[in-house]
Amino acid sequence: VLMDNYIDEKIIPIKVSNTDESQQSLEEGYYISGRLETFSKEKYFEGLISAYVPDSFINMPDEVKEIKYPTNFRPDIIKTNLLGDIDLSFSLLTNVEKIDVEVMAVDFMNLLRKSHKGIKLGNLNYLSKEGFIEMRYFDFTLMGVDERLYHLIAMGEVNEKVLQVTFNCRENDIYKWKRAVMDIFGSIEYRGR
Repeated sequence: VLMDNYIDEKIIPIKVSNTDESQQSLEEGYYISGRLETFSKEKYFEGLISAYVPDSFINMPDEVKEIKYPTNFRPDIIKTNLLGDIDLSFSLLTNVEKIDVEVMAVDFMNLLRKSHKGIKLGNLNYLSKEGFIEMRYFDFTLMGVDERLYHLIAMGEVNEKVLQVTFNCRENDIYKWKRAVMDIFGSIEYRGR
């Protein structure tokens, strides 16, 4: 009888507050926004790349892609949550001129700085874990239609191409997602060896 009063809405916040953050991982899941978010490893670009993706995310429907990403620079793969307000995307860019990934990231940051007034742009950082793709990453916040949107972009060299991974959400939501997203970025593997 006593257990009838305990529903998930009451139990999950207690579990979240009692869960040691060090126990959370891509393999075990993360408590995000009061629920357990689980992840699975998926392969992209004909199996060349593997990356963890939230199990609750779906492939963004084409008609939504055209509205949300209306340019020719639309990412190749876009995963999104069911509300459509959090995206994780992957693109494999040709690098004919063999530009260094760090130079490419700095140029991208400079372009953003010039083209968007009021942008809050972070520093360029380096993410390297043995056995995984070395990534250069930076973040920025821009004003969307009615609120600030947070973007985290990572770039890494893959077999003479450049893998670009982007995560975006409302500015308020990044604090819930950042640790999981950084782990995703740090666990992307090149499988074409």
